[in-house]
Amino acid sequence: GVGANSEVFLLKCTSRCKRLRFLDLSDSMYEALPPYIGKLKHLRYLSLENNNNLKRLPDSLCNLLKLEVLILSGCSELLTLPNGLRKLISLQHLEITTKLRVLPEDEIANLSSLRILRIEFCNNVESLFEGIKLPTLKVLCIANCQSLKSLPLDIEHFPELETLLVDNCDVLEFSKEHNNQNSNLRLKIVNFISLPQLVTLPHWLQGSKDTLQYLLISSCNNLVGLPEWLSAMTCLKTLCVTSCPNMLSLPDGIHRLTTLERLEIDGYPESLQHLTIDEPEEVKEEVEELE
Repeated sequence: GVGANSEVFLLKCTSRCKRLRFLDLSDSMYEALPPYIGKLKHLRYLSLENNNNLKRLPDSLCNLLKLEVLILSGCSELLTLPNGLRKLISLQHLEITTKLRVLPEDEIANLSSLRILRIEFCNNVESLFEGIKLPTLKVLCIANCQSLKSLPLDIEHFPELETLLVDNCDVLEFSKEHNNQNSNLRLKIVNFISLPQLVTLPHWLQGSKDTLQYLLISSCNNLVGLPEWLSAMTCLKTLCVTSCPNMLSLPDGIHRLTTLERLEIDGYPESLQHLTIDEPEEVKEEVEELE
């Protein structure tokens, strides 16, 4: 039989299934894709997730003008990305793993429909999006990028960004970013996970004081406290701080977070484990249940 790891399989796809819209080649053994993959003009979804032998992609991939989802996460040996990414005018969701030191940021910035971007296990990348605008991006996930030092974020370059997840980036130091307290990002959901350089929250998060609804901080071993300005968040519904063993203090004004519906804090000294919030009453009841 013909398996999904063979070029014969792909040749049959392109010759017999010319209107194919969904193609999942996850966990396959391709080292390269043949150029005729670009003939699948109706393709909307293409996953090459966890193709651990994949080293290159044909430039013809960028002829898939109707492609909406391209998943290259887990392609740990991918040496480069195809030229002409900006031609993917319908692409809304992009996931990347590559050995590149510098991503083709200008090309990515010109993906005019891009809403979701996930960059993971790009262990040679040291900085991302210096001066690059991503005007349509709503969700940004950066995970397991062990050389990443810089991730500047502001409203000018990320005007639509709502969800930010940063996970397991050992040398990333937000404190070295610009400290523009008026960045005015309109973030709604923020997750900071396994960031050993995170000592306190980055200043630019203040710009989301009227939009932030969900804040999760987990396994940040050097986090020592939350800043006083966190108490000014007017829409915060969920605040979770878990597995942060060096947390020593909470903002004095945390009781002003009257929109809170869920509060989860652990790893604290005993004296901080009986936190209560005066109002509203339903929030107080939920906090009491957590104790």
